[in-house]
Amino acid sequence: MDDHGILITGASGTLGSRLVRSLAAHGVQPRALVRTREKADQVAPFATPINGDLLAPKSLEAAFRDVERVFILGQPTADMEVLERNAIDAAVAAGVRRIVYMSNFTALVGSALRPNHIHGVHEGLIASLGIEWTVLGPTRYMTNMPFDWPSVLQDSLLHEGGGGGTMTCIDPDDVAAIAAKVLTEEGHHGQTYKLTSNDAFTAAELAELLGARIGHVVTVADDTPIGGYFELVAAGSYHTTDTAERLLGRVPRAYAHWLDEHLPRIRSELKPT
Repeated sequence: MDDHGILITGASGTLGSRLVRSLAAHGVQPRALVRTREKADQVAPFATPINGDLLAPKSLEAAFRDVERVFILGQPTADMEVLERNAIDAAVAAGVRRIVYMSNFTALVGSALRPNHIHGVHEGLIASLGIEWTVLGPTRYMTNMPFDWPSVLQDSLLHEGGGGGTMTCIDPDDVAAIAAKVLTEEGHHGQTYKLTSNDAFTAAELAELLGARIGHVVTVADDTPIGGYFELVAAGSYHTTDTAERLLGRVPRAYAHWLDEHLPRIRSELKPT
């Protein structure tokens, strides 16, 4: 298959930028949908930039032409539902053979969390199209754990709720490696892959781990509201799976190892100037 038969949306974001690099590392240079020259320059070393705007459906016809496999990721903005639906519609109109859809671990039609509801709706839509499909449902990225680094480093407070519920996480580099496999290999049709590392932490356990790494005691803040994501944590919605390990053929990266690599950079970025 011609590399240009693969199109990546969201190619300049946290996951998409890693995906194009992962594909390039295996000798595959996909197309990457971009809206601006700046984003085109970002992806150009790893992918072929293709101009198009998911908010402007007419711009997508040329971008999706001759595409066989498409990776659909809608940025988590107020327009996420429209972005994803326009990408799905463009893929169908172009006769795309395979869709790999980036969902999340707790996607569910009717969820009180709007992104989870949207993902649930679009999972069902993609499965109804009569073409090859795979859904990736990663849990929380290690790059977003904790959510509030300044409070941890400057105030020794972890603003994470969920009581005794566990939080799971995964390195987005591992998710990108899996997405690359699913895009380029056969045998993944009709699969919904729930992706986690082997780590699961309560807020107290996460505070203990962070404290050990930064060298002083970190306390869980007692004013963290229980709602949204943390309501799902408290309800026990998150658990580890062995799916990433099976797909990668290795143990997914541990959060402690991720911290060891990235904590110096995080400290440097938050250091007062």
